[in-house]
Amino acid sequence: MPKTYDVVLRHSARKGWQDICRRDPTGAGEAYQHLHTTPTLRVPGKVKKLRGKWVGLLQYRVNRSDRLQYWVDEEAKVVYVEYAGPHP
Repeated sequence: MPKTYDVVLRHSARKGWQDICRRDPTGAGEAYQHLHTTPTLRVPGKVKKLRGKWVGLLQYRVNRSDRLQYWVDEEAKVVYVEYAGPHP
């Protein structure tokens, strides 16, 4: 069985995550499952590495308008969600 990751919402991402869960519970569930099991897996059209001022973060496309931006501590097996909400 693959090792799962803990998902930690930074304070600044909590309200956005709650809003996403209300707007799109299915998309939020899929996003959480991805972060919990395979957060570093790049999925075309869903997960990409960010560049520029956000370099080091990954972005998960929840739906047409909502995104999660996060980074992964592989050693501790923790995903830190820095941003959740509309595409910035």
